[in-house]
Amino acid sequence: MNKFQAMAKIMLLLNEDGLLRPGSHVYHTVRRMIADKIDRLGPEAALVNVVDGKVQLLDRIKILAMWHKSAGGSPSKKF
Repeated sequence: MNKFQAMAKIMLLLNEDGLLRPGSHVYHTVRRMIADKIDRLGPEAALVNVVDGKVQLLDRIKILAMWHKSAGGSPSKKF
């Protein structure tokens, strides 16, 4: 499996509930986080890591989405 395939599988896995909207701040943040994980661990190990920690990752994504929604956008625009 290459990096692109791993990213596609992981994003599909994390977006089962439709929380990640392409183009949103949360979507880009999650993609950066997953890309870093793939670079550090390799594609196969990153996929296994995400599968094993899916519940915790989804909780973090939901918190990030709620924070972003309550902040009214990107924190850099607020300050």
